[in-house]
Amino acid sequence: MLQIVLRFAHVFFGAMWVGMMAFQIFFLGPALADVGADAGKLMAAMVKRKIPVFIPIFALITLVSGFWLFARMSGGNAGALMRTPMGMGFGLGGVVALLAFVIGVVVMRPAMMRSMQLAESRDPAAQAEIQRLRARATVTGNVVTVMLFFTLTAMAVARYL
Repeated sequence: MLQIVLRFAHVFFGAMWVGMMAFQIFFLGPALADVGADAGKLMAAMVKRKIPVFIPIFALITLVSGFWLFARMSGGNAGALMRTPMGMGFGLGGVVALLAFVIGVVVMRPAMMRSMQLAESRDPAAQAEIQRLRARATVTGNVVTVMLFFTLTAMAVARYL
């Protein structure tokens, strides 16, 4: 039963994490750039709905359940599992996902949160800083999303290597 719960959590919350990141990078970010100053209103509404809180939680559930599944699959001998193509696929995917999470939490999230704070202040002098922070968050978001797509691919094919 634990295996089923872990796999469900891993797949469900992984889909939410990757899907929400892809939506933000490919659709929401460009749409916000198109609307300009009114983007702050939408971002405030998203913060009100706790989107910046939920995405890291989804990511953590995905990571914890994934590493737990890997440990169970290895039977206590992760080194032996990593010497198999399947183990390397799952292991590499897990490491890339962990790095994507760290980059997202340490670089992207603070840049987004700070730019939203500055936008709420309505200080015209802060516009250059807001643009710099948004650009940083966009570039970092693109990197994180590519990393998550790599992870998704590795996880999808690892059993068949």
